[in-house]
Amino acid sequence: MSLALPYLQMGLQQMQVELSSEQQQKLLDYVALLLKWNSTYNLTALRQEDQMLTHHVLDSLTLLPYLDGINTLIDVGSGGGMPGIPTAI
Repeated sequence: MSLALPYLQMGLQQMQVELSSEQQQKLLDYVALLLKWNSTYNLTALRQEDQMLTHHVLDSLTLLPYLDGINTLIDVGSGGGMPGIPTAI
């Protein structure tokens, strides 16, 4: 059994970020795809799910408090999709 959901939920709670179950699942699906394709395309140096959650997904979500009222955002040069994909979710 994956510990991804508890890691994600604990991190979100510590950051005081509330996401729906659907958003949480999309983030987990994103990490699963990142894990799958990372060995082929070397998208990130991190290779473990828990590290991807803490160092990529949760780090990306630290932007959220600063995006209130923002309608557009550009993410330039993120090979693995960070912070753009987690922020969009």
